[in-house]
Amino acid sequence: MKTSLAAKPDADPAPRPAVTTSRWRRLLPMFTLVPAIGLILSGLITWLNIGWVDDFGVRWMRAFFTALPVMPLGMFIMMFLDRRLKPRLTAWPSVGVKVVLALCTAIVMELMMASAVTFSNNGLGTGFVAQWAMAFLKSLPVGVLIGLCMAFLIKPRLERWMVAGTPT
Repeated sequence: MKTSLAAKPDADPAPRPAVTTSRWRRLLPMFTLVPAIGLILSGLITWLNIGWVDDFGVRWMRAFFTALPVMPLGMFIMMFLDRRLKPRLTAWPSVGVKVVLALCTAIVMELMMASAVTFSNNGLGTGFVAQWAMAFLKSLPVGVLIGLCMAFLIKPRLERWMVAGTPT
């Protein structure tokens, strides 16, 4: 005779492994923060490339989706830089290390975003290099601001959030 789970009220269903939960918890910033940053930067760079034109929204979204695959690569490069630079800057104050990492992050992300978005908006025509350079230089302060927010506000909160989700 079959016994069902409902027949045994004290029986626990098979618990989901905590590893799966923590994996999803680690990937969540990639699926939320990365697109949010991508929307901001692709919108700014699109505006720098083409100005405020009638089809700005459509071109912005096309640029965003063009740059979206580049962003995880940028995140991995930033994690690589974090792991490589932090040990070399141990004599520096914590604030200095965070600023250096934020600047490196901004430069990497702006290089990649300006390349993808300018390509999406203008193609590889004769003016690509000039458009790219202008977009990179003018969007870099926003990238630095985002990098500083990431270093001083978002990353510490994410680290606390990840630790809180770690199974004990």
